[in-house]
Amino acid sequence: MTLRHIFLFLVSLFGTSIAMAANPQKPAVSDIAAGLLSIKIDGMQDLPISGLKMVKSGEQTVFMSSNGRFAFYGGKLMDIWTQQEIKELTDIDKIANRIDLSRMKLRADDLGAVTVGHGKGQVLVFIDPRCPYCGKVMKDLQALQDQYTFKLVMVPILGPESQNIVVQLACQLESSDTKAKDGVRDRLLKQDYAGLPTEPPTQCNKEPLQKAVVTAKLFDLKGVPFLIAPDGRTHSGAPEVLADWLADKPKPSPSLATTPAKKAQNANAPEKQP
Repeated sequence: MTLRHIFLFLVSLFGTSIAMAANPQKPAVSDIAAGLLSIKIDGMQDLPISGLKMVKSGEQTVFMSSNGRFAFYGGKLMDIWTQQEIKELTDIDKIANRIDLSRMKLRADDLGAVTVGHGKGQVLVFIDPRCPYCGKVMKDLQALQDQYTFKLVMVPILGPESQNIVVQLACQLESSDTKAKDGVRDRLLKQDYAGLPTEPPTQCNKEPLQKAVVTAKLFDLKGVPFLIAPDGRTHSGAPEVLADWLADKPKPSPSLATTPAKKAQNANAPEKQP
């Protein structure tokens, strides 16, 4: 909520209280503005809520975010995913702006994740195989394999070609052959998909891929890459310096991302020179 919205809200309350008075006398607009400007606001944080739905169940009314994560009921704001109440401004960063995979009991391997690295901290990375900024992340993470275990989850947002690549690679992951799985990982890291079939596989368990797509929608992904750090922090786009972001150092510059709105572009096209 912007400061202007707060002013308008308080103006409506102020007007209601005046109307209820025995002999209301409308104050000058300048007096109202002066009164509002004198209000002390201790802090303000944006909630990661896209849309709000009103849900009726018998006599009970619940206001819920469109992705089902946040709910207002009983005078409380709850994070449904983690079953935690949000009461303070600090809770926004500590709870609402993070995704706690362990509390959600969400396993990356159930989403058909491709594993890169063997470090202690797990990093979940949603990618489209053809996304150039995903390629940047996959290049950067190779120097961090001793520190982190990266779980690459494929979601096709760049159109039919990406969809075919994701399905073909996801089906190869079902193989019990270690070399086949290593081949999928190498293709992703190099973004080399030459020679892949164009016809859909006749036999393939697509359940992990379906779960990955549903999870991406649940997390309200606006684009890829989308990263979840070991401490639950999230990042949409390619961090300028991946190691710094994972270490929670200040971000030096705006990040880069490929969004569904750009899917008409050729993801493999060379960047234009200034």
